[in-house]
Amino acid sequence: ALAGPSAVIEHMTKVLDVRQDCSNFAELPRLGFEIGGRLLSLEPRDYVEKVRGRCVLAFMALDVPPPRGPLFILGIPFLQRFYTVYDSDRKRVGFGVARHDGQDEATATALLARAEEQRSAPTPAPSPLASWISAARSFLKRTV
Repeated sequence: ALAGPSAVIEHMTKVLDVRQDCSNFAELPRLGFEIGGRLLSLEPRDYVEKVRGRCVLAFMALDVPPPRGPLFILGIPFLQRFYTVYDSDRKRVGFGVARHDGQDEATATALLARAEEQRSAPTPAPSPLASWISAARSFLKRTV
């Protein structure tokens, strides 16, 4: 699951409005996480679980008080989408798009982009992702 502060998770759940009957699955956006100047994106199939014909968000509320929180745990959906290399000597983490059957190069490139490229790209209208980013930033400013 993707875990984070309950206020952010509740907002994401409301904005995404994933229908349990999966009728809006094809319209769901990618969710992006900015890490080290890169935007690592998850597709709906990464963050929505289809269970017995029903769609369920793979989100979980996790309220960790300061000084250790608030925090986000990207979890299995993220680790399945991205190959992760941990360099404990230099205290770094590296990411690459994991290979999956049926995934073309263009899709892989789009899932791991430079954050500034995504910010400068024109968008036709505010997306659920933009609302989520705004809510997360506001929440973190209030609690940190």
